[in-house]
Amino acid sequence: MKLLDLEPRWLSEHMFAFRCPHCQKTWLTCKNVAMSNKDQRELAIAANLEPTGPRYGCVLMDAKCAWKWDAPDFATMSVTPSIDASKSGHWHGHITKGEIK
Repeated sequence: MKLLDLEPRWLSEHMFAFRCPHCQKTWLTCKNVAMSNKDQRELAIAANLEPTGPRYGCVLMDAKCAWKWDAPDFATMSVTPSIDASKSGHWHGHITKGEIK
């Protein structure tokens, strides 16, 4: 599966969201700077990714965590380390050269 298949979108220059590869309903986030949950939630709300139920909406990442990505293009982007939303029952995996693994 490609990241582009999951409707990725930039929420700011430091954060993007994409649909969970498993359920393809909930949005997962990824950021390259430490960012409070309040700031993440404000970006999600501004992008209309506000939760609409217990299994839908947007999964925010730990405030202290930050990822690295090598390109702003979702078609070729690699993100390290893995993205882990498993605590909320969602995907844990890698984005490598635009592919979901």
